[in-house]
Amino acid sequence: MAKRKKNRSVKVKGSKVRSVSYAEERSPSPKKKKRRGSPINVLTVVLFAIIMIYLVKYAFDFATGSTTVAIETVDYGTIDIPNAFNGLIVRDEYVETSESGGEPTFNYGEGDKVKKNALVCTVREGETADNAEDRLRTIDESIIETQKNRVDISKYKDDITKAENSILSSVESAQAGISAGSYNDVYTMRNAVQTQMDIRTDIWINENSESSDSLASQRRTYQTQISKNTENLTAADSGILVLSCDGNEEKFTPDTLETVTKKDTTTSYDITYLSKTTAVEKGSPAFKIVRSNTWYICAYIDNTIASEWEIGDTKTIRAVVNKTEKAVDVTIDSMTAGETETCVVFKTNSNVQDFLSERSIEFYITDSSYEGLKIPNSAIVEKTFIKIPASCVMESLNGYSVVKRTDGKDDLINVEIESQDEEFAYIRQDFENLKIGDVILNGTGENASEYKLSEVSTKVGVLTANGAYAKFASISVLGQNSQYTIADAAESSLKAYDKIITNTSEITEGDEIY
Repeated sequence: MAKRKKNRSVKVKGSKVRSVSYAEERSPSPKKKKRRGSPINVLTVVLFAIIMIYLVKYAFDFATGSTTVAIETVDYGTIDIPNAFNGLIVRDEYVETSESGGEPTFNYGEGDKVKKNALVCTVREGETADNAEDRLRTIDESIIETQKNRVDISKYKDDITKAENSILSSVESAQAGISAGSYNDVYTMRNAVQTQMDIRTDIWINENSESSDSLASQRRTYQTQISKNTENLTAADSGILVLSCDGNEEKFTPDTLETVTKKDTTTSYDITYLSKTTAVEKGSPAFKIVRSNTWYICAYIDNTIASEWEIGDTKTIRAVVNKTEKAVDVTIDSMTAGETETCVVFKTNSNVQDFLSERSIEFYITDSSYEGLKIPNSAIVEKTFIKIPASCVMESLNGYSVVKRTDGKDDLINVEIESQDEEFAYIRQDFENLKIGDVILNGTGENASEYKLSEVSTKVGVLTANGAYAKFASISVLGQNSQYTIADAAESSLKAYDKIITNTSEITEGDEIY
């Protein structure tokens, strides 16, 4: 075993420092190996650093109120695009007017079905009829009280009992109908009960009774007064009661459809609404009756659209009535072609109740469907590009370029082509290198001519989010409705399954995407 001497300084109290030598055994030690970093530990550190950087950046963006990017993946889809038209509604209808005027009393409600010759409305003129009505009611009550006391000995007892049973039966029948949802039975019951009560009253009055002779005479007097001052308006034909009119009920009928002009279909008509409580003036409309559920819409349609239709085709029209959208299935009843437009008459027997008070109408027909890349309208943006003749653009391994001439000096400028056709290429405007007003060369060599950039073109597209930054991609629009746009996949820079930004009002091209 090798030994070596080692000097060591020892300080003794009261003396100088002395060096002392002594022998120390030393055994040979193995050479230490240099430790290397574990790959797993290095990867952990890198991942941790990335996560921390992301968290710090996220916290900073959150604190500074950075915009959140809304992203969707583009896929194929379809949309329907409705065409809008103006039309004229035609019904089989008539208006009843009051010849005397006065306070109306209706036996039916609007929208009720009325039978032919049914008493729809009674119009009483002035206070004379009202006073006579009150006096007649008082007399009837007196007669009824008098005759009730002797009903058991009346020779018309069976007839009175029959009338009262009919009243009870009418009430019970109406109750069953109302429970089933038939509210028209209320008016039927009221008319039936009133009729039977009048029959019973007439029986009591006509019976030979000394106690009621004077009352019967007074009753006939007041009935005459009421009759002279009362107008009963009945339904000449059965149909639906409507409390509105526009004065064109006789002008526009199913028999006059061929005479409807385009001006008729675009005119706005004033509707007069008739009240059940407001007095009716002499000679004024009291109510309207729509005879049939079948009604028509007459419209002038552009020949490019109407040429694809045929008589008998079924369409679905949509229209907004009283702030509510209504849909109706119609059939093309007739078509009369003109130079640029075709007069089309649509016919239907559905939903007439929804359009009883309508004359002019704006309606929509969904007749066109498009298929392609389906894009939310909120993702659509527009960009302006410089329009350059295709012959000015040169292609090389490094891409596309043009020759820019400035003060007699020619420079090669690299350009990025967004799209191109047979005549022109469309490039981004770069204010540092190439912009409107610059001069470029068209052609090469001695035959090259100068071309001044002066035209721009607006392209429609979207902002993609396939990379770290928002990038513009042009699209070729096939069709658009209120919510979506359909783009031609073959003619667009955008491709299926690309990621696009849908809140483009808050994001611009070149913004970083997190």
